[in-house]
Amino acid sequence: MGIMDEEEAAVYTFGQNSYGELGLGDTTTRFVPSKVEFCIGKNVVDVACGNENTVILCGNGEVLACGYNDSGQCGTGTAQRVTAFKPLTTLFDKQVVKLSAGNGCEHVVAITDNGELYTFGYNARGQLGQGNTTPLSVPTLVEGLACKAVVKVSCSYFHTVAVTEENEVYAFGRNDFGQLGIPDALDKHVPHPIPFFSGKKVLSVACGQYHTVVSLASGGVYAFGKNDYGQLGIDAPGVKSVPVLISAPLDTEVVVHLACGYYHTTALTQSGKVYTFGRNDFGQLGLGHKYNVYKPTLVSALNDFTIVDIACGCYHTLALRDTGIVYPFGRNNHGQLGTDNNIDSSIPTYIESLRHVKVRKIAAGFYHTVCVTGPLKRDVVPVLRSSLGHDLSKLLNNPQRSDVEFVVEGISIYAHRCILMIRCEPLDAMLNGSMRESLAAQIVIPHQSHAAFLAMLEYIYTDEVTALDHPATIDIEFVLDLIALADQFLLSNLKLKCERAIQKSIDFSNVTKLLETAHIQQAHYLKKCCIDFVLANFGLIIASPGFVDLHPELMQEILTAASRRGVIIKPM
Repeated sequence: MGIMDEEEAAVYTFGQNSYGELGLGDTTTRFVPSKVEFCIGKNVVDVACGNENTVILCGNGEVLACGYNDSGQCGTGTAQRVTAFKPLTTLFDKQVVKLSAGNGCEHVVAITDNGELYTFGYNARGQLGQGNTTPLSVPTLVEGLACKAVVKVSCSYFHTVAVTEENEVYAFGRNDFGQLGIPDALDKHVPHPIPFFSGKKVLSVACGQYHTVVSLASGGVYAFGKNDYGQLGIDAPGVKSVPVLISAPLDTEVVVHLACGYYHTTALTQSGKVYTFGRNDFGQLGLGHKYNVYKPTLVSALNDFTIVDIACGCYHTLALRDTGIVYPFGRNNHGQLGTDNNIDSSIPTYIESLRHVKVRKIAAGFYHTVCVTGPLKRDVVPVLRSSLGHDLSKLLNNPQRSDVEFVVEGISIYAHRCILMIRCEPLDAMLNGSMRESLAAQIVIPHQSHAAFLAMLEYIYTDEVTALDHPATIDIEFVLDLIALADQFLLSNLKLKCERAIQKSIDFSNVTKLLETAHIQQAHYLKKCCIDFVLANFGLIIASPGFVDLHPELMQEILTAASRRGVIIKPM
């Protein structure tokens, strides 16, 4: 990595990537931080990580998600996994200001600028606060807090805790270990107040797997729930179903930020010191050993630094210094510490590859980590994203509201002349000119793929193509068909979208075919990507049968490019 401007706005991800949670468009684990190309220029101001999923908030209020989505926790309206960041259209006009996804939980919580709370994802114990246990794949307002202004929120796998502007604390979800601070041990499917905190100003709240911690502006940290590893910061094992004051020195210290792993707790004081306690089998407490700790203990390795932020994954912890340096420690089985290995660390370590950037925001998921650089400033004038495309998508292929029918591969597709004519010049000529199709109620489209033609219409209606959102599992033949249609119907932006989606699928088995197609369809971006791949693997590819069969003009272009770049055939 070269030297770069410390204020460059960028997102770096590393660790487990089984479901595309790193937002890199693939499912390859990273042991060192990788810059997310999609986020360049996005001005990311907040990020939350859950169980193999990631959600980001941009300065213009746009929310995007990627990764594991079997319970709808990516908020995209389906349970299909999302290997590249996809916008949450439901939140386009909500002006979200804060996200929470906890350490490995499978639901997400969002706070808007007017204090509304939206939840989505896994809901087996009522942790969405919607009055039921049904999972949600779209962000949905928590009606039980609609008359309140929520200012803080935290969630873990089975429960959620929210703090209001009126100094009230509400909890919902699983409660068998008293993790809601309500002593009846019954799950709550709607927000319930925790009486103990009424009228007390809360500075921070954090949820572990079966416990919760809350810090007060007046000083002191309170904890409740399960204490089998010391995660409540008190000696007494067992369950505490009502808030208890944790041990010194955090019984009086002003703690500005709390974070929880599954079974450990981290506290950041107003003076920039870090205390940890709880389970420590992977060194997640950063104390130089792997014994569980039942009382708040200063992380002495960080004592000479001013720490400004903390975050916890299930079994790893992050501390952010005021200089922008990140110190990770704990479990590293998937490279979530970013140290280019999979060795756990029981002391705060250093991420060498981030030495030239100034990190401003950190987040930790189940086994992955996200670091954000840049000023973290919201846009002065938020760009309100219209939901028009989402609304128009409901009209496409709806026979009750259409006035034109296409038949492709024997299958009908229903559409609207006015939309097609405004958005696509060749379709305008077809439907509004002297061509015979202008008067036909049913138009047969020969020699085209039904899936590709429907995807083209989806783009015309919405500017999006859902099938292109998953580069790791993309159907190359489908995309090539769509490129041909985009070229035929003069949809240059659609063609470019296809080219970008397919570029990650270039390999030895298909590069010559993709190159030939890109050349014929004048897909310049894809053609450049293919030529770059050829030049990077020149000795292998020029010996392949596919290369010999290339069009002479195209072959000459490649050889010229190789000569200009000084490409040589390396000995095998």
